[in-house]
Amino acid sequence: MKKYILLAVVAILVISTVIIILNREKAPKGRIVFIIDDWGYNNKNIDLLFAIDRPVTAAILPGLRYTREIVDKIKEKNSLYDIILHLPLESKSNRAAERDTIKANMSDDEVIALLEKDLESVPGAIGVSSHQGSKVTQDNRVMGLILKELKKRKLFFVDSLTTPDSVCSVIAGDLGVRYAERDVFLDITDQTDTEHFEAYIRKQIRELAEIALVNKIAIGIGHTRSATLKVIKELIPELERQGIEIVPLKEMVK
Repeated sequence: MKKYILLAVVAILVISTVIIILNREKAPKGRIVFIIDDWGYNNKNIDLLFAIDRPVTAAILPGLRYTREIVDKIKEKNSLYDIILHLPLESKSNRAAERDTIKANMSDDEVIALLEKDLESVPGAIGVSSHQGSKVTQDNRVMGLILKELKKRKLFFVDSLTTPDSVCSVIAGDLGVRYAERDVFLDITDQTDTEHFEAYIRKQIRELAEIALVNKIAIGIGHTRSATLKVIKELIPELERQGIEIVPLKEMVK
């Protein structure tokens, strides 16, 4: 009897070890989140987004001509693509500011009212990211108001990190707001010709992959440019051969 019990224990241990090894082999070596900013100016390139066929988050600007059309198209597609509000926040230069930009000199009531208006403009948003914002994301008062409101609504916040002096992570931590921040901008460059621009994007995605392999997670932000979307699709097989999984943003906010 003891012999059979011993054999059973050994068998269980062997099976458990095999399962652990197989799970380790299946587990991704790193995870990457792709966010594509600035949807709403036009209705171009949405099919290129859908062609990626992996989880991607669309950050949609409020109150633009094509804002609602883009929202509706993404909702109709499938669950691979999530929507967040790309919230216009005042930059230090204040150049090319959106009409509904939250500014540092606004009163508390003005900030909350404009945030509510922007959220209503992008129905179904599961979170918010910062558009521009190098001035406001340094402002404890304004970001405190915004993040408190997002907590009430159970929305997360992504800091695009347009300034190294952002206070968002500290405030989000203090308030218990789910939060993430950008690791790499994929397509912000002076390169203008197609060949060099695409080469730059490839370099940035590979840098993102290196971060993911070291830190287990990395967030890349690109924009609604055809080259960006095409290069992401092109490099996905390369990323997956490295053991990197493309995952939804909503799974990575903490």
